[in-house]
Amino acid sequence: MTNRYTKCVSSIVPKFQNKKLKSIVLGFLLLLGTIITFGSWALASPPGSGPDDEFHLAGIWCAQGYRMKFCEKTDSPDYVKVPLSLHRNGGPRTIFCYAGNSKISASCIRDLDAEAVTKLADTKRVALNGSPRFYNLNSYFTSTNTNDAILTMRFFQIAIFFALISFAIYSSGERKWAVLLALFVGMVPVGLFIIPSTSPSSWAIAGVTTVGICVMNFFISSKKSHQVIAVIGFLVAVLLTRNVRADINTMLAICITLGLLSGFVVRETGRSLKFDRAKIIKLAFLAAPGLLYIHLKVFSLYPWKIASFILDGSFELFSNDSPQAFLGFLGGSIQLGSADFAPTPVVLILMSVGFVTFIVITARFVPLKVKISSGFGLSLLFVLPYWLSLHAIGAASRYVMAIYLVSLVTFSASAVTSRRLINFKFSKSSLVTIFLTISLGQSLSLHQSIRRYVTGANISGWDLNEGAQWWWTHGPSPLSIWIIGSVAFSVALFIVLLMTNYDRAAV
Repeated sequence: MTNRYTKCVSSIVPKFQNKKLKSIVLGFLLLLGTIITFGSWALASPPGSGPDDEFHLAGIWCAQGYRMKFCEKTDSPDYVKVPLSLHRNGGPRTIFCYAGNSKISASCIRDLDAEAVTKLADTKRVALNGSPRFYNLNSYFTSTNTNDAILTMRFFQIAIFFALISFAIYSSGERKWAVLLALFVGMVPVGLFIIPSTSPSSWAIAGVTTVGICVMNFFISSKKSHQVIAVIGFLVAVLLTRNVRADINTMLAICITLGLLSGFVVRETGRSLKFDRAKIIKLAFLAAPGLLYIHLKVFSLYPWKIASFILDGSFELFSNDSPQAFLGFLGGSIQLGSADFAPTPVVLILMSVGFVTFIVITARFVPLKVKISSGFGLSLLFVLPYWLSLHAIGAASRYVMAIYLVSLVTFSASAVTSRRLINFKFSKSSLVTIFLTISLGQSLSLHQSIRRYVTGANISGWDLNEGAQWWWTHGPSPLSIWIIGSVAFSVALFIVLLMTNYDRAAV
C-alpha cells in the first residue's frame, strides 16, 4: 500500500512541477509581450498627439498650484501662465506644431527654440478647481524637458493600467484566459493608443473596466481568495478613478450593473440550469440601484422614452455618431491622435472579421441570460454616444470604451463556467482567424501611426526608417519599434489563444 502511494505521489509531482513551470514561463512571456506592446505605442506618437492634450497637459503642469517655470499666476483669476510649448495655438513653437497637417512629420518638436520651452504664456484652458488625482500624480513628472516628462507620464499610465487590471485577472481564476482574450480583442487599436497617453481616459478605461470585472468575479468565484482580491480591486479602482472624468459616475454605474447582472446569472446558472421566479426577483433587487441611477441621471430606460428621445433630437446624430463611436473601437474612425489621421480601411476590415469570429464562436457556450445582459451593454454603446453628442461632450470611442470591454469580458468569461468548461474549445480555423486578423490589425495600426508622425501620411512604404524624422532624442528607431511591438503583441495573443483553448483537465 505504501509503495503504491509513493509511486502515485512520485508520478504526480513531476507533472505538477512541469505544469507550474509552464505557467510561470507563459505568464512571464505574456506579461513581457504586453508591456512591450504598450511601450511601443507609447513611443509611436509624439507629445501632444493625445486627445485634448493641450487641456490635460496644462492641467498637469498646474496641478500643484503656482510654481515658477511651470505654472505662474496672472492678473486675471481665470488665467494662468504655462510654458509656451504647451499652447496648441502657439504656432510652430509648440509641441503641437505638426497638428492639422498630415503631410508633415512631428520632428518640428525637436526644433523648438529655448524660449519656447522657458517662456510662459497665458492660457484659460486649465483645470484650476480641485484637479483630479490624475493631474496631481502626473504633475510629479513635470520638468523643463517637455518631451522626457510626457514620455515618463505615458509609462506611468501603463503601470497604473497593469496595477488595476491585475486585480481583475487574478480574481478571475479559471476564467482568466477568457477574460484576457476579450481584452486583447477589445483593446486594438484605440485602447492601445489611449492607455499610454496623458488623457484621463486612460485611467477611466482601466479603472471602470477593472470595477466591472471585479464585480462579476465576486459573484462567480467560489474561492474566498478570489473574492477578497475582487473586493480590493474594486475599492482601489473606484478610489483611484473617482472624479477622473466628468462622466465617470455614469460609466461606473453602467459597468457595475453589467458585472452584477452577468455575475449573478452565471453563478446561478452554474448551480442549476433552472432560473425560477425567486432568482429573477433577487436579480432585479440587486440590479435596481444601477438601473435606477441610469434611468434618473442619464436617460430614461423606458423603450418609448428612448424612442421619443431619439426622434425629438436629431436622428442624424443617432444614425451617424453612434455607429462611428462603435466602429472607432475597431479602428474605423479618427481616434488615434490628431484629427488629421485615421488607420487605413484594412484595419477596420481585419478587426471586424476578428471581432465577429470571436463573438460567434464564443456565443455557443454563453448562457442566454448572459447574452441578454451583454446585449444590454452593447446597446448602450449606440445610445450613449448620441446622448453625449447632444450634451456637447462628443461621441469619441474612448468615452464609452469601458462599457465595450466589460460587455466583451462578461460575454467571454461566462463561456467558461463550470458547466461549460469541459466543452469550451475553439476550432483551429477560428483560432487562426482571430490570431491573424487581430495581430495584423494591431501591426498595421502601429505602422500607420508611426508613419503619420515620422514622415507624414503622404509617404508610403513599409520601411519606417527611410526618410524618417524622429522626434525622440533617444531610444530605438521607428522600424525597430514597429517590429518589436508587432512581434510582442503576436506572441502575447498566441499565448492567450493557446491557453484559452487548452485542455482544462491538464490545467
